[in-house]
Amino acid sequence: MTSDITTAPPRSDTTVQGEARIHAALEKVANPARVNPILAAAGIVAWIVFAIVSGAVPNSADLPMRDTDSVEATTAFTVAAGLAVAAAGAAVWVLTALRGRTGAWAVGRVSHGAAWLFGSGLWMLFWEISTAKTLVLAPPYFAAPQQIADRMWDDRAILAESLGNSLLLLACGYAVGLVAGLLTGVLIGWFQSANYWVHPILVFLGPVPSMAWVPIIFVAFPTAYAGAVFLIALSVWFPITVLTRAGILGVPRSYFDVAQTLGARARFLVLRVSLPAALPSIFTGAFMALGVSFVSLTVAENFGVNSGLGWYLNWKKGWGDFPAVYAGIAVLVVVCGILLTALFRARNWVLRWEKELTRW
Repeated sequence: MTSDITTAPPRSDTTVQGEARIHAALEKVANPARVNPILAAAGIVAWIVFAIVSGAVPNSADLPMRDTDSVEATTAFTVAAGLAVAAAGAAVWVLTALRGRTGAWAVGRVSHGAAWLFGSGLWMLFWEISTAKTLVLAPPYFAAPQQIADRMWDDRAILAESLGNSLLLLACGYAVGLVAGLLTGVLIGWFQSANYWVHPILVFLGPVPSMAWVPIIFVAFPTAYAGAVFLIALSVWFPITVLTRAGILGVPRSYFDVAQTLGARARFLVLRVSLPAALPSIFTGAFMALGVSFVSLTVAENFGVNSGLGWYLNWKKGWGDFPAVYAGIAVLVVVCGILLTALFRARNWVLRWEKELTRW
């Protein structure tokens, strides 16, 4: 007797990605983010101890007079900053008891950042004890946190002016290099003849360090500022070009077949198919280019540019003012981190469709 019951075919909408998303959602429900109270408390205590050590423990008797004055001038600020960080960590921890979005946000922040709070507090405590309190790391090559804060405050006007000029120079050079890199990458990625002639030149000249172009820049450009823009643009152009070309060449052929079947022209294939599909590679090149552009910025500002963070670092280094050098480096690090974070957020928004395809 033949059974009338047949096995149902698998549903066409069941995909590996769908199963992965279901498993990820179940895992998030089964194992939500949890706060480690010991680690969170340790982070808060570490910053409180740093504040106490900074204000209550006497400085080393062998600390030079100028450094002693600098440390004492900003000790109150350092103590307040340490207590403020501890208070902020404690406040976010208290918010984890709330329900709703605020509580979920606080739980995510504390569970993810407790280790960083604890580690940074330990680092600041070690830094303070090893410099101002014991001189294990002796001046002038090592400076206490108070000295760097003091230099930032004393040079706040010139640091602000230098930062503005550096950002303007960086924006000009980065924009020129980005546009040139995109055009070159699309050109050699789309046209085989252009790839034949340009790609070998790109391979040999692209990795040349920025310093090697300085003699040519002095001869070829009428002003030092134009040469500095070119130096930054050149360092940006290479990674953007390489990654754009790789992205164009990596677009699946089926995309073009479908578009051409629907009557797409060459211009549509380049602007609406190739470039959007190559955006992940282009953003990777943009990240690499931003880091390299900061290196080129500090080099470019040492040749005829009379203001900027690179110029400030070179000026202070010439006078042997290492706390001021570290202050300039701190500003440079913060600016670079902010710009990279902004670029990450732009990538996340532009490529929000890619979250379903790749793991971020």
